[in-house]
This record gives sequence, structure tokens and C-alpha cells, in this order.
Amino acid sequence: MTYNPYYEQSQAAQARYPQGQRQMQQTPADPRYQQQYGQTAPQGPAYAGFADPRASMAFQFGQSALNQFIGSENFNQFQETVQRATGGGDLSHYFQVSNSYVFQKLKVMLLPMLHKQWQRIPDTNNSFQPPRSDINSPDMYVPLMGLVTYILAWNLEQGLHGSFDPENLYFKLSSTLAYLVLDLAILKLGLYLLVPINSKTTSLVELACYVGYKFVPLIFAMLLPRQPVWATVLGKFYLFMAFGIFLLRSVKFNLFNDTANDVNTVKKSVVKKCNYFLFFYGVVLQSGLMWLMG
Repeated sequence: MTYNPYYEQSQAAQARYPQGQRQMQQTPADPRYQQQYGQTAPQGPAYAGFADPRASMAFQFGQSALNQFIGSENFNQFQETVQRATGGGDLSHYFQVSNSYVFQKLKVMLLPMLHKQWQRIPDTNNSFQPPRSDINSPDMYVPLMGLVTYILAWNLEQGLHGSFDPENLYFKLSSTLAYLVLDLAILKLGLYLLVPINSKTTSLVELACYVGYKFVPLIFAMLLPRQPVWATVLGKFYLFMAFGIFLLRSVKFNLFNDTANDVNTVKKSVVKKCNYFLFFYGVVLQSGLMWLMG
């Protein structure tokens, strides 16, 4: 038997690169790959609807973690509750914001006396324009960012005074969420008792947006100087009154979505009672509640 160096080299190459590994190295542009799998790469269910596989993995990981944390039955109930609360709509509508919208929204909340037009811009299919196209549209971005900023700023202030405790982070978050739930329940119950049932009132998600805007004046109130005391009290009084006016006008002018049909059918006494309730809720109750939270 003669010695063949090329045979040994081929055997070494096969041992170094097995058949399965060579197939995995083939790309969709390789003709051999197209003959074996077709013109496109096989798509698994994990990548359906995602252009980036990492986004699919992150989505599945978050969904499975939430499912294991609260249970499969509670997770399904959570999804159904969100769908019923939004009227079968998409929550992404309330996150369509822009930088100019955020700055203009903060300006309206801090200087509501300068804002003249409070009614939202209608859109097709009996809906309204997204927040980036309408400054009067409620959004979820500002309340969520305000909540996170408020919790972190409060704990930072506690640390500067030498009383920081990691447990205060969860305590402050739970107490703040409890205040929000109570605040939203009072607003929804009051409108439910005053407004006729057949009227198309503002949805629960939009009311939650309006309630969550209170973190903006709370954050600015934390930035006020401690001395002199009268300046701090005066600054907080203005911030709380400004937010009360903003909340009053925002809910008042958008209480009835279909204004052409609902306002004509609602009695003037009902509208008057709603105005009294919104004044008490927006100015008196919100000022006291934010004073306790701040």
C-alpha cells in the first residue's frame, strides 16, 4: 500500500470539520443551502413577528417570568382586564409621544392659565389623534416616567438626609400605588354616579393617565428650596393649584367624547354637578392628597 499524503489531509479535514458542522456553516446565500431548505431560511415560532431574534427571546423571557410570578390563570385574567379597560384598543396609542409633546405637556401642566384650547382632535373610526399629534390627548409615558422619577428622587432625598434604607424604596412604591388606586377610584366613582350611563364618558385608562400626571408637580415640589419656609409653602401651593386647574379643565372638556350628541341630551343640572365635583376633586382633594404624598 503506497503512501498518499493527500488522503491523510482529507481525512484530517473531515475529522476537524464534521458533516453536521459544515452544514451549519452554510449561509442562505449558499446554493447548497437553498437546495436543501429552499429560498429562505426556516422560521421557527419564536421568531414570528420579530425582525431581531433577540427581541423575540426577550419578549418570551418577560412573558414567561410574569406568567410564573403571578400564575397562568392570573396572567390570562390580567390580559383580559387590560383589554376590557382599553375597550379592546391598543395601549400603544397612549405611548405615541415625541419630545415636543412632552415639553408642551409639561408647560400646560405648569402654566394651565396660558392654555386656551382643551378639546381633543377627533380622528377617524370614532377615535382621537395620538398624543404626538394632539397636546390635549392623554398619554401613559409622562405618568410612568414621573412615577419612576418621583420614587428615585424621594429615596435620593432620604439618602442626602442620612435616612436612606433600601426597604423604603418598596414601601414608598407600594404606598404611592395605593394612593393612585384610591384617587382613581374616587374619580371613577364620582363620574359614574353623576354622568348618565348612556353617555360615552372617558375610559378608565385615560382617567388613570390624568391621575398619574400628579407626579410632575410633586417632582417640582421636591426641588423647591427648604428656606425660607414661606417660599416653599407658596411654591407648593402654586404647583398644586396649577395641577388642579389642569385636571379640572382636561377632564371637563373631554368628559363626553361625543360632544355633538351627549351634551344636548345631558341636563344642565348634571353638567353643573359635574363641574362642582371636578372642582372639589381637582383643586381641593388633589391638593390635600399631594400634600400628604409630598
